[in-house]
Amino acid sequence: MRPAAPSVSLRASVVVPARDEEDLISACLQALAGQRGVAPEEYEVLLVLDRCTDGTGARAAEVAADHPGLRLYALEGPGAGSGLARRVGMEAACKRLMAVRGSDGLICSTDADTVVAPDWLASQLRAVASGAKAIGGRIGLADTGSLPPGVLRLHAEEGRRRHERLLADPARSGRAEHWQFSGASLALTAETYREVGGLRPLESLEDEHLEEALRQSGVPIERLLSVRVTTSPRLEGRASRGLSHDLSCMTVLHQGSTVLRRQQD
Repeated sequence: MRPAAPSVSLRASVVVPARDEEDLISACLQALAGQRGVAPEEYEVLLVLDRCTDGTGARAAEVAADHPGLRLYALEGPGAGSGLARRVGMEAACKRLMAVRGSDGLICSTDADTVVAPDWLASQLRAVASGAKAIGGRIGLADTGSLPPGVLRLHAEEGRRRHERLLADPARSGRAEHWQFSGASLALTAETYREVGGLRPLESLEDEHLEEALRQSGVPIERLLSVRVTTSPRLEGRASRGLSHDLSCMTVLHQGSTVLRRQQD
């Protein structure tokens, strides 16, 4: 799984930071191996093993053995948070794409606890062919039954409010079919990545800072419903901030309101 020279046919490089994800990494990589509408030699996966202490690397090697057409390469992360691991992968992806593809090569990002749709890459490449420079995919929660319905409602309501604020923002540019721009499903061309100065070296919330950098540079973000993933609804994530933190806070809020209602009854 050591990086080989990039294929001359390379169009997209997918970055996946992973730290101790042996239970979820197989599903993530299998979904990437099963992409439709794009030839195997046209994309690669850069798995950033961020000082893993479990069998994440071994599970990834098993997927690679089962899918010999998948160009899966392992990079070593600094072990200092998912944001810094993602940066390692995106910097490498940019260099590899610029070497063989040039400015329109696509740097894609997802997470180790996330499963992309079968047309995830093809949808993004179509958008780039139509002029997109940055893409935010729609991120849904996997139906594991682990979250109470009340928490799911809170999550959906918060998403609705964020979408409304985005639609009302006079400074917004690009399609806003949803509100998300997150590391679990985002992409930007190699040229755009260079123009905005790359991903900042942050432990977490690196995607929010990237979004702001794109805004300040006047780069439209195409938030597309056709670009879809599902991610784990776990409450203890690998980053100090992010979706898991938000879901954990919503769970506490929901539990508190439930107790209050019972006391009032």
